Amino acid sequence: MLWPLVYYLFGIFGFILLYEYYQRNIAKQKALLDFLRSLDTLPQGPLTISNKKPFEKIKQEIASYFYFQRLHVIFGVDFSASNEWQGLKTFNGQSLHTTQPKNINPYQKAISQLGLIFEEIFPSKIKYSSFGFGDENTKDYSFFPVVASGEEFDSHQKILDAYLKQTEHVSLSGPTEYTPIIQKLISQGTLSPRDFTMLVIITDELKVSYENKTLVKSLRTLANLPNVCLLVIGVGDGPWGKLSYEEHHIREEVFARIDKKKMPKESTQSKIFYDNFHFVNHNNFLVKQDKLDTENYFGRAVLRKLPTQLKQAYRHDENRTKPQS
Repeated sequence: MLWPLVYYLFGIFGFILLYEYYQRNIAKQKALLDFLRSLDTLPQGPLTISNKKPFEKIKQEIASYFYFQRLHVIFGVDFSASNEWQGLKTFNGQSLHTTQPKNINPYQKAISQLGLIFEEIFPSKIKYSSFGFGDENTKDYSFFPVVASGEEFDSHQKILDAYLKQTEHVSLSGPTEYTPIIQKLISQGTLSPRDFTMLVIITDELKVSYENKTLVKSLRTLANLPNVCLLVIGVGDGPWGKLSYEEHHIREEVFARIDKKKMPKESTQSKIFYDNFHFVNHNNFLVKQDKLDTENYFGRAVLRKLPTQLKQAYRHDENRTKPQS
């Protein structure tokens, strides 16, 4: 006669434990959402630079320690369907891929600004190529050359011209996934060790998460290569408030939990690991009226980590040649 009562009491006790766990989990999720919303309310103006290294100094250090044969810049362009509505606030309600003669879109602006900066630092050592992803054909599993042949150019203007032609025919789709094109960067860096390859992903969606194990694994492999770096440039409405949050947690996953013994042999070229990926919100650098000032802010945000990586790579490369003085 007592067993039904015992079962009943155990049931009540279990229900109370589950309810408490559920309430604590809800509270944690709410706290996280509140934190991310608070990040979105931060001012979107330029970052304070009074205590930062001047951009001119960064450019000088990059030029001085760049001992590779050339710089290869790969622009990865996001053609997912969300571009259709992500310009509601920041691009007059238009699709972010809308092209007009007198009103360049955010993708064109980012490519143009970065191209001018790269060509100032590397006037004779730079090549460009460009690939798209997230369209109707590649979706989240591949990418396609913005130029049909996938050829390289020595001017960012030729990349812009190819982009203009491509947008006339691309059908936006999705979902967005960065891993395939990051694998392209890893392959390029492995096959061309005397070149420095930079992948610039320009995207309207934050599709990076420390919970994406495939992405984290790719970034771990990337971090072992001295001659590559990844830049993710966010354009459009966002929200971009959690960009720094995700970058911080991804960095923890990539570096704090690296176990060199478990790294695949084919992906480990050395025991040195490089902090060679960085995320930037392009909107932070569109509010200043002075064009040169805007480019200086943006350029420094994008390239501020590169001098440290180049110095580290130079110190650990036994086959290096002396950098420029």
